[in-house]
Amino acid sequence: MDQIFTFLFGTRTGVAVLFAAGVLIFAIVAFVLEKRTHKLYVDRGPKADDEDGLF
Repeated sequence: MDQIFTFLFGTRTGVAVLFAAGVLIFAIVAFVLEKRTHKLYVDRGPKADDEDGLF
């Protein structure tokens, strides 16, 4: 176990692996949350001409 921590935090390759894993995990979480948000807030199509864009 000590060798793994030494590799991850003590070498440039290990830090690069940690960085890439963090980016990958962040992308997966963002993708899942985007899917949930897309289901919650459905696109209702274009606005009518008489609708105001402010409120």
